Amino acid sequence: MTVEPALDARLAPRPDAAAKASGATLYAADLPAPEGLLEVVLVRSPHPRARVVRVSTAEAVAAPGVAAVVTAGDLPDALAGRRVRDMPLLARDVVRFSGEPVAAVLAGTRREAESAAALVEVDYDELPPVLGAERALEGRPGTVHDAPWEYPGAVAGEDAGPNVQSVVAEGDRAGVAEALGRAAHAVSAVYRTPSGQHGYLEPHAWVAVPLAGGRRLRLWGTTKSPYRLRDQIVACLGLDAGAVEIEPVPLGGDFGGKGDVVDASLCAALARHTGRPVRLLLRSAEDLAATDARHPSVIAVRLGCDGSGRFVGLEVDAVFDGGAYAAAKPIPSVNLHGALECALGYRFPVFSLRSRVAYTNTLPKGHMRAPGAPQVVFAVESAVDELAAAGGFEPADLRRRNLLHDGDADAYGHRWPEARGIQTLDAALAAAADAGDGSLAAVGTGVVGTGVAVYARPTPLPQSTSLQLGRLPDGRLEVAVPIPETGTGNHAVVQVQLASALGVAPDTVVVRQVSTGSLPRDPGVGGSRVTVGMSAAVARLAEAWREGGGQGTVSVEVPAGSGAPALAYCAQVARVAVDPETGELRVLAVVTAVDVADIVRPRSHQLQIDGGTVMGFGFASMEDLLEDEGQVWASNLGEFRIPSAADVPALRTVLVTGGRGVGEANVKSVGELANVPTAAAIANAVFDATGVRIRTLPVTAEHLWSALQERAAAAAGAGSLP
Repeated sequence: MTVEPALDARLAPRPDAAAKASGATLYAADLPAPEGLLEVVLVRSPHPRARVVRVSTAEAVAAPGVAAVVTAGDLPDALAGRRVRDMPLLARDVVRFSGEPVAAVLAGTRREAESAAALVEVDYDELPPVLGAERALEGRPGTVHDAPWEYPGAVAGEDAGPNVQSVVAEGDRAGVAEALGRAAHAVSAVYRTPSGQHGYLEPHAWVAVPLAGGRRLRLWGTTKSPYRLRDQIVACLGLDAGAVEIEPVPLGGDFGGKGDVVDASLCAALARHTGRPVRLLLRSAEDLAATDARHPSVIAVRLGCDGSGRFVGLEVDAVFDGGAYAAAKPIPSVNLHGALECALGYRFPVFSLRSRVAYTNTLPKGHMRAPGAPQVVFAVESAVDELAAAGGFEPADLRRRNLLHDGDADAYGHRWPEARGIQTLDAALAAAADAGDGSLAAVGTGVVGTGVAVYARPTPLPQSTSLQLGRLPDGRLEVAVPIPETGTGNHAVVQVQLASALGVAPDTVVVRQVSTGSLPRDPGVGGSRVTVGMSAAVARLAEAWREGGGQGTVSVEVPAGSGAPALAYCAQVARVAVDPETGELRVLAVVTAVDVADIVRPRSHQLQIDGGTVMGFGFASMEDLLEDEGQVWASNLGEFRIPSAADVPALRTVLVTGGRGVGEANVKSVGELANVPTAAAIANAVFDATGVRIRTLPVTAEHLWSALQERAAAAAGAGSLP
C-alpha cells in the first residue's frame, strides 16, 4: 500500500519519545553539577500570616558544609512577578502564607543544607489570617498587603476595595436584571470549586550560574516561557538587558504550572550574592504546598429563558481566591481569561460578568489548564441543566436551541463566521446513544444517569516568534526553536510541518531548543497558541530556506498574526452510577466530541483529548488541596488524589471534522478543550441519576451521601405534613 508522504509525516514517531521512554532524557534535576555548586534549601513559614520578629542563623551557619544562610536583608529589596511584581524573594518583615520562604541555606550537599535548615530559628508574631475570598473582599479581618495598588504592574487601584488583585466587569447588569424579571423560567444558584495542583511529575528545579563577577547570569530550569522569564528576572533584579540567559532543558510536564518567576529570580539573586553556582530543587511536598495552584472559586449564576426555551439573559459573578500574591498570573488583566470568556458559545441577548480575584493569606494561585474555565463552565453548564429542569426542557435540546449558528454574534459582540456547537453536541449525543461497544453500559449496582455539557474556546492568532534552520555535517536539517517541549509534542509538530513543507522525510529533520541568547524572541508555551504560532513560523522558515537555495543558515522572525480567530467547541456526555446507600460515584464513561479543522499530529491530538478528559474527571470527582485555616493539608500525592489508571472511565472521542481553523496549518485549539466541560457533565449526570443537584466540587462519596440523606429527610418531612 502506498502512503502519502504528508500522512506518513503526520504519523512519524515523536523525536523525543525514545529518550524519554529509556530514561536517557536529562531534566533540570539530572544535569551535571557545575563546579563549586551550592545546594539551596528554603526555611518556610508555618504560619499563614505573621510578623517576622527575629531570624537566628548562627547555629545553622556553623553547621558542617554550610557556605551561607541568607535572609531578606542580605538580598536586594526586589519584587518578582510575571505581570504584577508583588512577591519578595524571601519574606521581608512579614509572611503572608504558610510555606513562604524566610531564609535560604546554601551548603555543599542537599543533606547538609536540609540539616542546617532545621537549625534556623524564626520568631514570629502571629496575626489573624485573611481567609476566604468573599470575606477578604469585605476587608475581614484585615488586609494582606498595605497598598497593593502601588506594586509594579498592579491593575486594581486604591478605589477597588480591600484585598483586590483584579476585577473585570463587563456587560449590562441592569439589562440582565430586567430580562430575568420577565423571563418565563429563571434560575439563580451559587457554585463552589476548590484549589488544586497541576499534577506534573517533575517538581520545580533551578540552577543559576554567575558570570563576569555576577554581572551576567546563566540559568537552567523548569520554565515554559524562557524569553519572558529572562525579561522578568532582569526587571526583578534591576539588571542590564541581556544580562540573563536561559538555557534549554526538557520539561517534565506543565499544564500551566511552569511559568512562575519567583524561584528562578531567587536562584539568580543567590548566585549573585555568593558568587557561586546554586541549585534549588523542590521536594514534591514543597511543590504541592508552596507553588502556584488553581484558584478556588465561588460563582453565582443567574440564567433565564422565555417560554420556548430561548435564553433571555445571563449574569455571572465570580469570586476567585488568588492567594497571598498575584505574581504567578501573566495576562494584562491579572484575571483568569477562561472565566472572562464563559459566555462565548451561546446566544445571550443580554449578558453581565464580574470576575474578582482576591488576596488572601493562602498559597499563591496561578494559571492551570484553561485558567478559570473549568470553574465557571461547571457553574454555567450546571445552571443550564437547572434551567432545563425548571422549564421542563430536555437539557440537550435547551442547549441546541441556544448555541451559536454560523455568522451569529456572541455575548461580547464578536461575530463568528463558523460556529459548530450544534454539530458538535449532536455528534457527542449520537456517539453516546450508540452503546454497541459497551462503553456506556451500566456497571455494578446503583442508579445510573447521563449528563451533557458544552464548552467553546477561541483559537488564538499566531504570536511573534523566531526560528533558525541549518544543515548538520551528516546532511540532516536542524531547526532551532525557542520553546521547550512540555510533553505535548510541540517539537514533533515543528518536525512534521517542516518536513512536509520541504518534501523530506521527518527523520531527516532534527529539532533543538536553544538558549534565549540564540534566537530573538518567543512568548513561550501556553494559551493553546503553540501549534498556530509554530505553523506560521515554519511556513516562513521553509520559504526562506528555499529562497536561499537550501544552503547555509537562515533565520526568521515572524510578527504576530492578523485575521480572525476561530471558535472551537467541545461537547461531552458523561455516564455515571451512584450507590444510594453509600454515595459512591462511579464515572462509567465520557464521550467527547471535538470541533476540529486540520490535524497536524493525530496521535498527539488524541492524547490531548484523552488527557484533558481525565484531568476534568479528576477536577470533578477527587482533586482538592484541602486548604483550611491557611494550611494545605493534602501536601502529598497520597492525600491530593489525581486519577490513576484504575480510576479512569471508558473514553470515547468523536472528531467533527472539516472546520475552519487559523493560520497556515488551518488548526483549532485542542489542548485546553476537553478538560473544561467534564465536571459539569458529571454533575449533570449525577442529578439525572439521583435527583440531587451538586453545586460544590469535588463530588465525593461523603458529599453525595449527605445530599442524598438531606433529600430523603426532606421528602419524609414533606410526607408527614397534614
